[in-house]
Amino acid sequence: MEKKVRLVYGSLYALNLIIILFISLTICLTIYKINADGMARTFLEEARYLPHVAWKVPTYSILLFLVLGISEVLKLLFGKEDSLWLLYLYLLDLFLLTLISYSLNFSYNVIYLYIIAGLFLHPTGISMRLLILTLALGCFIIFDYDLFSVRVNLLSFKDYVDYHSPQRRIYLYSIKSILTSINLMMIILHFYILINSKIRENKEFIRLNDALKKNLRELNIANGKLEEAGRMKERNRLAHEIHDILGHSLTCISTGLEASLEVAGESPPLLLRQLRKIKKLSDKGLKDIRRSVNELKEDAIGGSSLIPSLKELVENINIPGRQKVMLSIEGKARVMDHDEELTIYRMIQESLTNSIRHGRADRIVVVLYLKETEVSIEIQDNGSGADQIVEHFGLSHMKEQIAILGGSLAHQSRPGEGFYTKATIPLRSARSD
Repeated sequence: MEKKVRLVYGSLYALNLIIILFISLTICLTIYKINADGMARTFLEEARYLPHVAWKVPTYSILLFLVLGISEVLKLLFGKEDSLWLLYLYLLDLFLLTLISYSLNFSYNVIYLYIIAGLFLHPTGISMRLLILTLALGCFIIFDYDLFSVRVNLLSFKDYVDYHSPQRRIYLYSIKSILTSINLMMIILHFYILINSKIRENKEFIRLNDALKKNLRELNIANGKLEEAGRMKERNRLAHEIHDILGHSLTCISTGLEASLEVAGESPPLLLRQLRKIKKLSDKGLKDIRRSVNELKEDAIGGSSLIPSLKELVENINIPGRQKVMLSIEGKARVMDHDEELTIYRMIQESLTNSIRHGRADRIVVVLYLKETEVSIEIQDNGSGADQIVEHFGLSHMKEQIAILGGSLAHQSRPGEGFYTKATIPLRSARSD
């Protein structure tokens, strides 16, 4: 698109050169014709103004306009944003155009629009652009023959054309009018292409920005998954160490106690009771360690899908009989990634734990809404509730994990009205479609 704009701008330069050449040659040849016809005295008496030397009009006009072209080349080579070189070159352009207008008796002021058109092709700052634009428009308005000739006696292009025969006048006026109209249309075309190029650049920028946001979102998700994998790896390592070291030690203690009880035989009842108590405590400790290890390990839902794992979780909570958790599943979702299933599982697990431990709830309703594009979870308990919800490690960690997946988590609670939790997690598979 930039090539098209510069091509049109180059065509504008060539067209203005043709117009200047036409006007200057018309003035020059008319002066020679007047002298050849012996009508110089009569023409000067009617004109009330001494015309330029004939040969100087096209010579100076064309040379000055060629210098203007050199100035454009210098702008492309050395012009930088807010550079003083650009300012000096633009001021030189305005001076050159004023000299050209003077050579043509201010019969052609549209040439100032050429500078305005080129103003948007160079890396000018806003302040410099406004300054040059103001000066160029001022020159365009002031150096117009109809306005300028009010104070100064000038020979217009019309005065020279009117010297010719009516037939030739029609041709000369028609050529100037056509060339000027084409010039104005080229200027309009220049700005049309320029505006379109800027619109396309903005659209491309918006597209790239959206793509960058999407990539950043995916990077955050991948980073979250990497962090989660690191945490899981560390938890697995700790689980194995606890299982291997502490579990082994307790197993040895329990085995030793069993052997001691067999050897004790008819020992005093008090000693036997103490040994049995210690054996019971060691068995309980070993059982608790195994349960903690299972919770630490990544495969809380690894062996099965999300729904069976949630049902098992609810069933384990309902076994003692005091708490009652009701799980309701509505809809059917797409296949979820493991981190999405694990986040949902951990969120429900943490909410149930908080309801029982902190809210002392004995009735909890969990509703899982499975949709094509997202999963929503609503959890309501009949616990004690709270005036103010303080997000400690459990709640803040839960919110962070859901935010990594692009979801949201909200809580509501009032004293005596229980605790309400709602989470929404968009499915990655739906976003990638």
